[in-house]
Amino acid sequence: MKKSVKRSLDAYIRQMDRIDLRVIACVILLNVFGLIMIYSASAYSCSTLAKYNYDSLYLLKKQGIFVLAGIVVMLLLQYFNYNYLQKLAPIIFLVSVGSLFLLRTGLAVRSHGAARWIRLGPVQLQVAELVKIAMVIMIAAFVAKHANQVQRFKNMAVYLWIFFTIIPAGMVMFISNNLSSALIILGIGFMLSFVFTNQEKLHGIIAGIGLIGIFVGRKLLAKNLPTQKQLNASSSSFRMGRFYAWIDPERYAGDQGFQPLQGKYAVASGGLFGKGLGNSVQKLDKIPEAQNDMIFSIVCEELGLVGAVVLLAMFLFLIYHLVRIAVNSENLFGKVLVMGIAFHISLQVLINVGVVLTIIPNTGASLPFISYGGSAVLFTLAEMGIVLSVNRYHMRRSLQRKRAELEKEEEQ
Repeated sequence: MKKSVKRSLDAYIRQMDRIDLRVIACVILLNVFGLIMIYSASAYSCSTLAKYNYDSLYLLKKQGIFVLAGIVVMLLLQYFNYNYLQKLAPIIFLVSVGSLFLLRTGLAVRSHGAARWIRLGPVQLQVAELVKIAMVIMIAAFVAKHANQVQRFKNMAVYLWIFFTIIPAGMVMFISNNLSSALIILGIGFMLSFVFTNQEKLHGIIAGIGLIGIFVGRKLLAKNLPTQKQLNASSSSFRMGRFYAWIDPERYAGDQGFQPLQGKYAVASGGLFGKGLGNSVQKLDKIPEAQNDMIFSIVCEELGLVGAVVLLAMFLFLIYHLVRIAVNSENLFGKVLVMGIAFHISLQVLINVGVVLTIIPNTGASLPFISYGGSAVLFTLAEMGIVLSVNRYHMRRSLQRKRAELEKEEEQ
């Protein structure tokens, strides 16, 4: 091969590699940012509680192990041929959904009254995280296999919703009592169906009915809010309390409305540049377990509006490149797979930030890469590995075509 062809190929390879490096760099930056904020949010409580061995680094060290393991998994998965997932999709889907029943066995770990984790040796895994990935893989395989029928017939879209979205979401909800994961599964399924089935009218009707239902339901609930005593006496006080506190947090400030109000105070007190890293007041017993779902409020308090915007900009940067990889994918399976992962990240961010700002009720959704949670960060990094695998496959195919084109030009 002549030198000019080699130079052209080298330049093309460097251009294609940039997307990989940008995604990897952004993911690592988000995880480093998350570790810093987890330490900042948890150091005080860890140093004062016996269950953390009075070690201010306790949760940071635990999360750090999962982050390192997840990054290794991500970097290894990029060399895995993702097309094998299409063949294995039914097995992965059935195993993941079936694993929910392990939450009814002795392997289950209960926390705050709900069994959402299973213990495998020294590790606890949140089963719903596996279901999310498996659902995306299954929908991608289904759409790729039945592309023509899915785009032409409404019943195929309904089939996709019922079997690969509604049923797993319902099982996650009722077996693990995990509303946030169920809503995210429903959201991912709806958005993938909207993008890849060409049934815009049907989706518009469903979205319209849902929005009207939320608006009317909120108005009706606002007129019939129970007292704190009545709510505590109710068998469904925990879940309904979150909805009531969303409507009127001041009314339930002593219980269900306490966390949302403290989160709002944290956001408001941060101002433009924040109080400084580590200087949050709300994390000092005001926001329970601030390193979990409410960590964005600590970001706002300590780093201010500027810090929050920088964090959200990093998420936007990542999602933009995920969408680019999906659009450039050589096959439909890869497109749906990466778009599903992009929707997953987007929904988690939107729901988590919306909860902190009290735009939506508290559902317990974590902030990807930032909130404390070993299994969540491990599975999310595995998703990033799948994205990188799709991109590498596309790069190899593009390189082969480019090589052929350049060789043909040289011959002429």
